[in-house]
Amino acid sequence: MTPMEEATLRSEDFAAGLAAMQQFKKMLTKSKECEMAVNDRELPLDVRAQALKEGRHLNQIFTTVAAARDLVGGISA
Repeated sequence: MTPMEEATLRSEDFAAGLAAMQQFKKMLTKSKECEMAVNDRELPLDVRAQALKEGRHLNQIFTTVAAARDLVGGISA
């Protein structure tokens, strides 16, 4: 691999990482909103149940991402 190809690959990897972090931030915000909705007893039960379901789904994604990062030698959770 030439130095230029290596630099291009690193820059693409960096850009992909930034995009992934932006998506992760959105998911964290949504997770917090779900937690608030689940605990809000003024909301209808079906809304709270949907928030619980969505929050659990997001937690599953977070766990999967952490496990994948650990496998590739990245940050472990």
